[in-house]
Amino acid sequence: MKKRLLVVGGVAAGPKAAAKARRCDPEMEIAIYQEEDEISYAGCGLPYYISGVIQEREDLISRTPGKFALEGIKILKNRRIEKIDISDHVIIGKRIGSGETFTDRFDQLVIATGAYPIRPKIEGIHLGNVFYLRSILDADAIYERIQSGGIQNVTIVGGGYIGLEMAESLIHLGKKVTIVELAPQILTLFDEDFAGILRQYLERKGVNVFTSEGIQALEGKGGRVSHVTTVSKEIETDMVLMSLGIRPQVELAKQAGLRIGETGAIWVNEKMETSIEGIYAAGDCAETTHLITGKKVWIPLGSTANKQGRVVGVNVCGGNAIFPGVMGTTVFKTFDFNVAKTGLSMREAEMEGFRPIQAIVRGYDRAHYYPGEKESTLKVIADKGTGRILGGQAIGEGPSDKFIDILAMALHDKMTCRELVNVDLAYAPPFSPVLSPIIVAANVLSNKLDGNVEGISAAEVREKLETQKKNFQVIDVREEDEVKEKRIPNTTWIPYGDLKNRMGELDREKEIVVHCESGLRSYKACLKLQHEGFQDVKNIDGGMLCWCYDVEPEGNEKG
Repeated sequence: MKKRLLVVGGVAAGPKAAAKARRCDPEMEIAIYQEEDEISYAGCGLPYYISGVIQEREDLISRTPGKFALEGIKILKNRRIEKIDISDHVIIGKRIGSGETFTDRFDQLVIATGAYPIRPKIEGIHLGNVFYLRSILDADAIYERIQSGGIQNVTIVGGGYIGLEMAESLIHLGKKVTIVELAPQILTLFDEDFAGILRQYLERKGVNVFTSEGIQALEGKGGRVSHVTTVSKEIETDMVLMSLGIRPQVELAKQAGLRIGETGAIWVNEKMETSIEGIYAAGDCAETTHLITGKKVWIPLGSTANKQGRVVGVNVCGGNAIFPGVMGTTVFKTFDFNVAKTGLSMREAEMEGFRPIQAIVRGYDRAHYYPGEKESTLKVIADKGTGRILGGQAIGEGPSDKFIDILAMALHDKMTCRELVNVDLAYAPPFSPVLSPIIVAANVLSNKLDGNVEGISAAEVREKLETQKKNFQVIDVREEDEVKEKRIPNTTWIPYGDLKNRMGELDREKEIVVHCESGLRSYKACLKLQHEGFQDVKNIDGGMLCWCYDVEPEGNEKG
């Protein structure tokens, strides 16, 4: 008898596992069960379908049931699997619509049930024009409602990746957009400074952003949402997109007695096999290992789902493929900003027991003299004790994805910043500065390890300006035209060229921090101060690039 493989879930990991299994074993019987009417679609492309960037819905479909059929893979849509009988190797389910019960036998089983959106239990959550965006059917509903007219004000609840991508899509459609986030910042997986850069950019694009605002209720008129009530305000709205995140879909696995991991997702080993031999799990329903910390994590991403699905496809055919883990490498676009991250943030690194230091530099996509340059702000994080690279973040119109991909490879190899300094990266004026921003950041980190200059974050500076004014002094070494544009309140302006002659104005008993626009001039200023005997001197990491707090009015350039 031919071996029979059943796959539960047909979006990303499931179809990938089935397709790879077919290539490994042309004789195996393979069937995919899917609750939705669509299968194997690009979930990450849904915001761009809604905005019209992707004009044809069919372009989101990676592979149709007909194409699967040509490879001998049977697609069974509109079927909900309700039970796995481990002892008899049988799944039991119902047809959606008719309620007809069915069973099917398996030799190997793949659970790829994905994740579901968080649905808060608040008043008014079931009103009309309240949407989620998880499936292609969700995208259809949002698209049709917007196209039907009458939608002008849209409130996005949640400041994560999908919410930020949808903010762009809705602004492009001519809507007024408000983001409401419970946390103190949007983009909570990033550090505060980079989240602040993005917030300011979104506000310049016309997006209203409210943080530290919990949703209390949705109010409606005529059965449709009309207002969002938070802890401090009431927001008029015609439509609400709930984008509070997702949770792994593990109910079927729990029913079958499979082990659920500490993250709440399905436990799997390196071969993506669950606690029951012959049953595998992959994609957004399964946990994995963080390659830096070694801990179990749940980081749902489409790229991860496809890689895991391939591993499963090999192993259900008797192979020995492994999936070692992830580092949370991600990238997304909102308007013209490319936002990317890999590894640990400063906050995450501290929580994991590292002693993180950071380098923040301007990163360009070409030489300064080559026309059309685009800029991203780049952060690279290392451990102070070992110099090992721990993570990175990049944000801006420049090549954020390129920077983060380089860092992801460095993380995989457990490189130190000193090793990264001399990596042989490609250079030509149309593609990069002569020294890649990655290498510049690695040099900054190496200087910190050598004890040349100590850094301090913008957030720490803000706190000290508010609480320790008497013992704390901030020196701005930028030029007059830069200071006129914007300036940190309660700081002393001494242009870098005048610093040597004006050191007498500084109090040697105070902690002195120095900043410029991005950090280079202030670094050199710190070296000068230290050479003249100043003991407690620090450089603000990222300078004004990372100052996302209040600034003095334009034109205030007093010394």
